[in-house]
Amino acid sequence: MQDGMEGKPAAATKKIVSSVLAVLTVPFTMNFPKAIFCYWITSNLFSISYGLVLKAPGVKKALGIPKIPDQPAATARRPSINLYSVLKKTLQQARTAAEEESASVSAAPTKVSNRSTPSSSAINQRIKHLEKQVKGKNNNKKR
Repeated sequence: MQDGMEGKPAAATKKIVSSVLAVLTVPFTMNFPKAIFCYWITSNLFSISYGLVLKAPGVKKALGIPKIPDQPAATARRPSINLYSVLKKTLQQARTAAEEESASVSAAPTKVSNRSTPSSSAINQRIKHLEKQVKGKNNNKKR
């Protein structure tokens, strides 16, 4: 097992998938241009040898690489989360918050705004007016 992956259930699966994909890379890339195939093979071999050399305890000590501490044998399991119960609880909290907000809004005195909201036709007219202004400026620039 790779360093730092002990005690993790998905670590073995990741390692197997990685190894299989590494082996399958060779047949898939054999039809690529020879320069790319040669580069990938030499690069991967160098990376593998580099990783193996760095795993040696003597090399780690000479380079001052700290040792990865061993994890305790029995790690505390996290409690499983039931998605349905979490969603139900969140929905109930949202409902109570909405009820409290609506109660506080109805209890508070309403403020009357002096500003009127523009209708969609007024907004459309304003947009058309601005578009005409922009077109007029563009025509002046072309001359």
